[in-house]
Amino acid sequence: MSLGLALLAACGGSSSEAGEEPGGAARAAGDAMQLAGAAAGPEQTPPEGLSWIAVRDINRVYDDDDSPTDRPPLVSEPPEGMITAINISPDGQTDWLVDYTEAGSTQWCGTGGCRQRLFVSTPDGLVQVFDANAFGVETLGNGRVRVQVHHIYCETLAASGSCAVVFQYDAASRRLVVPPAHDDFNPMGWAQSE
Repeated sequence: MSLGLALLAACGGSSSEAGEEPGGAARAAGDAMQLAGAAAGPEQTPPEGLSWIAVRDINRVYDDDDSPTDRPPLVSEPPEGMITAINISPDGQTDWLVDYTEAGSTQWCGTGGCRQRLFVSTPDGLVQVFDANAFGVETLGNGRVRVQVHHIYCETLAASGSCAVVFQYDAASRRLVVPPAHDDFNPMGWAQSE
């Protein structure tokens, strides 16, 4: 956890080196957290449907009916690192994180990080269980996921501007839930586990 918090401290800073890409600190922190939560094994190819969603979203940023020629070339593949294999559900099947930090636009980013979408494998295919802005997502094993979110979702003000929220994957309901806690705190309005 201290690694994640240390990385998050870098997210709010700006680069002081000339020519460095904006958001480099945030991207580096996101990359480190993705690696911490990435599934072990050889690199896997994302499902075609997730690639299509990523490409659609990236190209949609530049939709402008009043100026249809004022846009960059169409993207035909998601940027490297945008869709990452992870392991959330204990079914042995690959789950997926779509990290919009890598999308090449600040369209999906704000003071609470960038859009993160988690898709979990089920017997019927992939189900989206998380879609919110966050600084990073880390799998903890046994269906648990730690998400670094804006401090407004935490009970106490965090010095770094973010805080960690732990979710548990509930296979029966096919969603992330907030595990019961002694104070019954429920960040982000998520459902409590029974």
